[in-house]
Amino acid sequence: MSEAVLVSIRSAFLNAPGLWESTLKPRQGNWCKIIDGIDKTRTDGYSIEGSFVSQIDLVTYQQPGLYLFCEKKGRKQGNQVQLYALFALEPNAEVKVFRELKTATKDWAVQLWPDIEAYMQIQETSAEIRRQELLRIIQSLEFELSQRRAELGVLEMQIDEEY
Repeated sequence: MSEAVLVSIRSAFLNAPGLWESTLKPRQGNWCKIIDGIDKTRTDGYSIEGSFVSQIDLVTYQQPGLYLFCEKKGRKQGNQVQLYALFALEPNAEVKVFRELKTATKDWAVQLWPDIEAYMQIQETSAEIRRQELLRIIQSLEFELSQRRAELGVLEMQIDEEY
């Protein structure tokens, strides 16, 4: 997991490449969460697991990762539509927007599952590649350290013989 970055998520989103309909306005009824996974036993918004995020408008420390923002569009309850913005906050504090989905259906979350799964798979693959890289470095360093210890042992024996 990357370290938290100091950022205004909303400002970073508005500066993201592309023409996005969402404005990430933090008003009543709108919400944002960082995504941890998917619960496929459900088909509604509760299938997308994660913690809700507040203060998306302020410059504050936020965790890099995949985010989902829900923005309610329309004035009246009957003709209200939700606009969902799926985006990633990168470790360099930039935002990459993956998808916007405008819908009033109850199973909207299912439509986002492929994008979420693809992102999670890339993150797991990247983590595994880095883990393997670190293991190779550690093995190399351990081998080099054992060689230096052997060399030191020989030098200490030579010094002991001289005295």
